[in-house]
Order: sequence, then structure tokens, then C-alpha cells
Amino acid sequence: MTHPDAVVVVGGGLAGHTAVATLRSCGYQGRITMVTREPEAPYDRPPLSKELLSDASFEPALNPRLDYLDVDLRTATAAVGIRRGEVLTETGSVPFDAAVLAPGLRARRLPAGPGAPPARVLRTLDDAVRLRAELVPGRNVLIAGAGLIGAEVATAAAAAGCRVAVVGPEFGPALDAAPAAVLDAVRGWYGERGVELTIGTRVLETTPAGVLLSDTGFRPADVVVAAIGGEPATSWLRGMQVVLDPAGFISTDEYLRTPLPGVYAAGDAVAWRSSRYGVDMHLEHWHHAAESAQVAARNILGSAETYDPLPYFWSHQLGHSLHYVGRHDPGDTADISPAETGTAGNSTAGNGTAGNSTAGNGTARNGTDARSGWSVTWTRGGRPTAVLAIDAPHLVRRARKVLDAATQPELGAAR
Repeated sequence: MTHPDAVVVVGGGLAGHTAVATLRSCGYQGRITMVTREPEAPYDRPPLSKELLSDASFEPALNPRLDYLDVDLRTATAAVGIRRGEVLTETGSVPFDAAVLAPGLRARRLPAGPGAPPARVLRTLDDAVRLRAELVPGRNVLIAGAGLIGAEVATAAAAAGCRVAVVGPEFGPALDAAPAAVLDAVRGWYGERGVELTIGTRVLETTPAGVLLSDTGFRPADVVVAAIGGEPATSWLRGMQVVLDPAGFISTDEYLRTPLPGVYAAGDAVAWRSSRYGVDMHLEHWHHAAESAQVAARNILGSAETYDPLPYFWSHQLGHSLHYVGRHDPGDTADISPAETGTAGNSTAGNGTAGNSTAGNGTARNGTDARSGWSVTWTRGGRPTAVLAIDAPHLVRRARKVLDAATQPELGAAR
């Protein structure tokens, strides 16, 4: 296959950067243009909710840097449309033979009442710098959202000496349908850090002096942070030949191709057809952004790789590490094991459970002692579907092999 003469990458996040680096590492010598709406060159986002909130000297970066990759980088330039062979931007059109769309997400916002300042969000470097300046000892910080970002911001705010409260209708994705013993342990982590946690409520809107909650009404706060997820930054693609699903994600096939010739998509804003799970999937995590961009770039250069990964993400929060691999449903059976036993390591594709299994409100076998690692394994019909390793990342390495075998497409009927 003849390589394209010109590639355009839309988006300056990890997926966009990885697409560029992969093209060059595969020997591509043509012209690459990167268009990003952010004013900065690409940088790593995970530190925004971790190191950067607590260390003013920390500088997130991605290597190799773009100046070594021979890229025409156009920062502070928003894409406004696309048609065959041309990306349209605020400053003019950029021609291409192939393109990777990696626009990422925008942070969801809380409604603001009359006279209320907008809640802080955490999606960009500027967001992190502004939020860090507000984490002053003694300030009353309220975080809407008890998912991964909410917990990580709470960790930084508590370490800065703030009075911190986290509210949300439920825990985040790794803890969705987790056994009660797991949720009790996580609640204990918040308490150990002096963070007040309220699950089962949500913020209706911000006010000039705090927030309105769905159950108890007004609550004062000096700083309000919205950690309620993101939405695809794809409004500029509506009405184009690129197809968006009802939630705004870019629809692709298993090769990450869009219907527009030569145009692929990668990263948080893509929804691809998964043979592994038999559904259209989207993920919003670091490993997915990098791996999808690598596949899209190689396919631009003539490969024919399907993209069908096991979902995987990790978080460090409240003094603990969480590593999750797989995909569980609320009806799956959950089993808790201490790290020494390692449910994930002992499971096999044909027999994934290990003692004391429960559905929905699992009881901890040998306890969930915060001082030692443990894991949760979800199963369906005797096959493992997901593993959550807490303070025991080595269990995930073993679990990936088991889950990969158990979720191959040919086993779909058994799932």
C-alpha cells in the first residue's frame, strides 16, 4: 500500500501525540499536521489530578517531544469541520490524505444559580493550575462526584489542609455493583483522610456561597469542584460525513475507521465495534487512548489490525491504589479475596470463582483489611468478567491473561 503524503491529527492529548509518535516510529516520512484547541503542546493528563495539584514545580510532559517528530503543531486552533481530504479550522483548511480524529472530552459542568461562579473542573493544565491555587489550608472544598477524579482531587485537597466533602449519587465505574464490604472499606479510606463522604445525593446547582443538594438543600462551600465526568468534544463534527452515536462519540468499525475515506478515530471520543463484547464500546482511560491511537496510526500505514482490548484503568487515591481490568455488569457474581490468595491468579477460563461468592453485596472472605492488598473478581456463568485489585497491582497482571481467554469472541455464546 502507498503511504499517504499528508496526515492530519486533530487533538493534542495523549491519543493525538501517540498517533504522531507511532507514525514516525513505523518509518512514516510524510507531512504531519497536529491541530489542537489547547494553547499548550501535548502533555500527560493523569498528573493533573495527582502530582500537579500538590506540587507547583511539577511539569507534565509527553516524550518523545513533538519537536523531535517533525510535526507542524497548530495550538489554540479549533477544528470546526471535516470533509473528504480536508479538515476545516478557525484559521483555514488543512488538506490530508489520512487523518486521526482524537478530540477527547470536555468536562461536564454543574448548573450555576443566579450570581454563582462556575464550579471548578479538572480537564486541562489551566484547570489544574487554577484549582491548585484555591486549595488553601482551612478552605471548605466540596467535590461533586465520587469517581476516580473526585477521589484524587479529595486526596490533594485534604493533603493541602482543606476541609473536604465529597458528594455523589454513586461511586465511580470500578466500584459499580461492588460488594458492600468493598464499599465499606472505601468509605473508611475517606474517613482516615478526614474527608466527609455522602453517597446518594447530587448537586443541583452552585450558589454564590455554596451548592444546593438534592436531599438536604443548601450547603456552604468556599470552593466547588465538578468531577462528574466528561462529554465528547465532537459538536464540530455534527452534520459531517463522520457518524456520531446518540451520546456524541465518533462511531467506527473494529479497525477504528469512520465512513469518511482515510479518516480514523482514537482516544476518549471514539466508540468502536467490539467483537469481544458484541457491543459498541467507548472508554475514557489512559491505556485506551494510547493503544487505540497506535492501532489507528498503523492502519493508516497499511496494517489491518482490529482494536478489541480488555478495558483497563488505574487510580491512586486516599493512600490506596486501584487497578481494574475487564468489564462487569451489575448482575455478575462478586468474590473478594486477600492478595495472598489472589482470586485473579487462581481463576481459569472455565472456573473463575473462588469461595464465598455473593451477588451484589459480597461478604469479604478473610476481611478487607486496608493494610494489605485484596481483590474482587466478578464472574458470569462460571467465567471471570473483571478484576479489581486494591493495593495489589500484581494481581492484575495475572488476571489479564485469564480474562483475555475468557472473553474471546468465540466464547461469546457462553457469556
